[in-house]
Amino acid sequence: MDEQSNEHDDKSFIKEWWTKFKGLWYYYRGWKWLIFIGMSLALLMSTYLVIIAKTTSVSTLQEGLMSTTTVYDIDDDPAGTLAAQQGTYVTLDQISPQMRETVVTVEDKRFYEHNGFDTIGIGRAFVRLLINRDTSGGGGSTLTQQLAKNAFLTLDQTFQRKFKELFLALEIEKQYTKDEILEMYLNHSYFGNGVWGVEDASWKYFGHAANSLDYNESMVLTGMLKGPSLFNPIDDYDAAIDRRNVVATVMENEGKISAEDADYIRQLSIPLYDGYVSTDSHEYPFYFDAVINEAVNLANIPEADLLSKGYRIYTNLNVNYQWSIDSAYENNSWLFNDDGTGEPLVQSASVVVDPSTGGVMAVYGGRGDYVYRGFNRATDMYRSPGSTIKPLAVYTTALEKGYQVRSMVPDVVQGYGSDNYAPENYDRQTDPEGEVPLYYALAQSKNTSAVYLMDEFGVNESVKKLNQFGIQVAEEDQSLTLALGAMSQGVSPLQLANAYASFANRGVRIESYFIRYIEDAQGNVVYDNRRPNKHMVMTPNVAADMTSMMLDTYGGYGTGYGAGPDYGYLAGKTGSTEVSEGNMETRDRWMVGYTPDFVIVTWSGLDNVDDGSLDELMPTGMGQLFNIQTTNLMANSPQSSFNVTYASQMEIATNDVEDTDWGERMNNFLDQSAIWLEEAWQGIQSVGSDLWNTATDFINQLN
Repeated sequence: MDEQSNEHDDKSFIKEWWTKFKGLWYYYRGWKWLIFIGMSLALLMSTYLVIIAKTTSVSTLQEGLMSTTTVYDIDDDPAGTLAAQQGTYVTLDQISPQMRETVVTVEDKRFYEHNGFDTIGIGRAFVRLLINRDTSGGGGSTLTQQLAKNAFLTLDQTFQRKFKELFLALEIEKQYTKDEILEMYLNHSYFGNGVWGVEDASWKYFGHAANSLDYNESMVLTGMLKGPSLFNPIDDYDAAIDRRNVVATVMENEGKISAEDADYIRQLSIPLYDGYVSTDSHEYPFYFDAVINEAVNLANIPEADLLSKGYRIYTNLNVNYQWSIDSAYENNSWLFNDDGTGEPLVQSASVVVDPSTGGVMAVYGGRGDYVYRGFNRATDMYRSPGSTIKPLAVYTTALEKGYQVRSMVPDVVQGYGSDNYAPENYDRQTDPEGEVPLYYALAQSKNTSAVYLMDEFGVNESVKKLNQFGIQVAEEDQSLTLALGAMSQGVSPLQLANAYASFANRGVRIESYFIRYIEDAQGNVVYDNRRPNKHMVMTPNVAADMTSMMLDTYGGYGTGYGAGPDYGYLAGKTGSTEVSEGNMETRDRWMVGYTPDFVIVTWSGLDNVDDGSLDELMPTGMGQLFNIQTTNLMANSPQSSFNVTYASQMEIATNDVEDTDWGERMNNFLDQSAIWLEEAWQGIQSVGSDLWNTATDFINQLN
């Protein structure tokens, strides 16, 4: 009884509610409001889609498809191309009439009649959406819509994407003729097995150009458009035959070929012959990877656009220097005691920088199997620099504080600082006299002398100087151990090369970069870095004295003796790090060398400290590798001479460098001032924003 009563109450409530709703609906003219809201939403949606269509680079579509993104070297000569979803572009008259007719008949039979969308096809897709809740069955997209999808949109099957596709198709139809659209479609379609475009597909599957495709071959290729991985004859011959036969039936039903011809074609085999020759688009994988990274991160060009829209990228690549580095690795795997394939235990990386411009001229990112845009040890790896930090953190500052090339400095083991830090030299030896000349302490990489000097003028001074060299020092590393390169965050080979370039460039550091400028397919400059930031690190005189001291590194007095080039003069520094505290086995080896023409940094080491000791795996290979690299570089460089000599041969206390290039120094000053002003303005804006937020919060609290 209670259940019947409750059921009756529920029905009474629903009836009462429905009566009130109908009254309100009629009173407020609900249908009119519903229609108004629907029309408003439709207007907003249409406006949104029109804006998308108008702001998409439809006008440059054909030019982008016809051209590839080309990378140019320092001499503005083409060094290679970047390509994605692009094959050999051919004009419509270079594609056989049979292929053109088959594609239009099967894929979009009203192609030459509609203005970008087919109402009948859209109707079929809409019915399928209502029945199946998706549009995966196709049937609603014209060739123009498919071109819009392939060129501008993702491949997800959603209603929103269909609307975008439609509006873009309308815009494409306004910009291009039907034949131009068909030409772009056939050149931008994927045909499986990594092949894009009908020309390369014709070579891949039949061994000849697209202008001689017959009906049988045209039907095979057209059938593949529905599913390139499913219906290509290399991967599934039987499926390709079945799909070809379906296409033949469509052609027969549409009256394009006779029943006899259709039957004849259905009996034919597919004349497979792979005549496609895939060539590498460039020879410099690590350099091109770095170029892509810089374009994406600094020029804000999406990778997909960069690879497919015909940009011209002008870089600092010196192909002769790049060969000098690459060949040293490729032809001398024995130096590392392996064959250089797979994942070698001993890794290595090198980078070459132009000291006068900061431009990166060559880069080698790592040994073993190459991975596209993988980990590049020359640019992405940060390791403790060992003694290569000494010229930057210690000796430059020492000269600026009044020391001279031949000033005497202690070479004794003694404690410094609050923790009584007392380092020994790498060979456990000290000079019997207890002191050595400054240049000798650097050439012999004396740990005792370096720590003494840093303690003398203060760790903070070294931190400031390293900052000028472009190297940031974490707070936990700001101690006397910094003099020996103990850095938890480390430095990259590129950072080190950029810092050392200051010595070869009269004390001026120019921030390193790969790309000079980028043009789009129409020749408009869309990114320009031809005036990179400059930093005055030291005076030309200090730079000259540092060069004199570092010439002895690869001369008779230095730790790099025998590792320099077979001829010519090379300044620089060597360094190494230990596996761990208390474990004296070597984990990293560094060699830095420079001339007025180039700066090279090479690192060799272990990714995993458990892999062993570099002393055993590569006992002498580092010096031999660097000798080959620098000899090659010397042979391919202008061989500009230093205007200073070895510190050990100097008869004067300091080099007398005449600073006559006032125009250049004024430009450097103005460039640096612009950087300071920009940083100051950003600081003012930040402070202003904080004050405004504080004031706003205070007022809100009062209210």
